[in-house]
Amino acid sequence: NNKVGSYDGKQYDDQLWRLVPRFQADIYTDDIFHFDNRQGSTPISRTISVTTGIVTKESSTVKSTTTYKASMTASIGGSKASSEFTQQLETSLSSSTTSSWSKTEKIVFTIPAGKNFKVMQHKVDFEGVIPSDSCTMMTSIKIFESDTA
Repeated sequence: NNKVGSYDGKQYDDQLWRLVPRFQADIYTDDIFHFDNRQGSTPISRTISVTTGIVTKESSTVKSTTTYKASMTASIGGSKASSEFTQQLETSLSSSTTSSWSKTEKIVFTIPAGKNFKVMQHKVDFEGVIPSDSCTMMTSIKIFESDTA
């Protein structure tokens, strides 16, 4: 008995399509290096590794970088710093392979005597509805020197 019919009763929320954001974004500033040389009388050099770009949580392929980028941009849209993040997304996702979305480099910093030195970086953790979509984006570093804590 294959009859086609229609429902003409009340509509409930669980009967309707709803859009679910692809990512939940957590934006924060990471203190990636800190050295207090305020008591020192000579400059000190330190080498640290800095990663910029997008690092995926799992080595998977993203079928469409266009929709991936649009979903990431939408999840950070309300942020004041979104132009910084949008620019980083643009740069990172210009390559078609996920392994090229980030770069790590060693940088030598010289901390002057009498200075408190910090290297900071904005980061965004994108938690995906689909776990293999999850990733972290790291922007360029910012350096702060001060005479105080």
